Amino acid sequence: MLRFSFPNLCSFTGWNPLICCLDCSYITEQEYTPDFLVDGYNEANEKCLEEYYEKFPCREYGGDFEQLDDTVLCERQPRSRSPFPVESGGGTAIKAVYPHMALIGYGVDRSTAQWMCGGSIITHRYILTAAHCISSPTLGEVRYAALGVMARTEDPFLWQIYDIVKIMPYPEYEPPSKYHDIALLATGARIRYNRDVLPACLNRKDHLPRIATVTGWGALGRRKPLTEVLQTVAVYNYPDDECAEAYPEHRHLETGYDPETQACYGDQEHESDTCEGDSGGPLQVIAKNKDEREKCFHTVYGVTSYGKACGYVGSSGLYTRVSAYVSWIESITGDLVV
Repeated sequence: MLRFSFPNLCSFTGWNPLICCLDCSYITEQEYTPDFLVDGYNEANEKCLEEYYEKFPCREYGGDFEQLDDTVLCERQPRSRSPFPVESGGGTAIKAVYPHMALIGYGVDRSTAQWMCGGSIITHRYILTAAHCISSPTLGEVRYAALGVMARTEDPFLWQIYDIVKIMPYPEYEPPSKYHDIALLATGARIRYNRDVLPACLNRKDHLPRIATVTGWGALGRRKPLTEVLQTVAVYNYPDDECAEAYPEHRHLETGYDPETQACYGDQEHESDTCEGDSGGPLQVIAKNKDEREKCFHTVYGVTSYGKACGYVGSSGLYTRVSAYVSWIESITGDLVV
């Protein structure tokens, strides 16, 4: 994710981002719904939200959600659309805004582990990631998941690090194919939830959001090193015909782009895209409940899977659609909010 210096964004009015001022007044509950939240509600999300919102109520600060005891209503004002400050075209995330993020590690020892992929906490025992992240050609199978991470440079004693005891790629995944690029990782111990470590909800519907965010610790552009600090960027859904043109038939996509199980997101005007090292991370929006109120939790719509060279205007990344695999996920986890 290439980085630019821009103010924090609160929401969108159509295509226009809104700046959030930090001079905010505290309130007891949320009083507005940002425009970019996905329309509609489903029972799975409601169950997910109710399970955790009572225990970890949110506040909004500077336009971003944190797991704290109060909520904040921020003054918002629109500005003209311009490049977004993850990865290619991105900017630094705010701590606790993405508490479901997992950093996936490889190697024989925690102290020397290499952290090379992302993932999403979905239950007390399971992390969702990309199937191509389950092993490294040089380091072997995934061994660890670090949670509550903001920066790689932080003292690891500040993280929650779990051993991965079971690796479950989708049964039809056949590397190096890009189809069915989704997997579950089971932790050896029950994940301890707190304000920095919480699960995400999973999308069940076929609908895809027009605007979503992606997060990760990937490279800041082509031929750039992995970022030290968690990055985030807004990306836009490309129509199926454009996705099919961007991802035609080739040896890793035998029938080309599959709209039933894949989606592609990017930015037609700016360098907003995922990059090397972002694989396995979520494509997400802030979750909504039955009253159309937004919560601090996110709904994951996709898993970062594959892309061409990042850092180009108009480039798009390929994401595995979560809705196509929810039945399989539930057959393993038993419940999305255990």
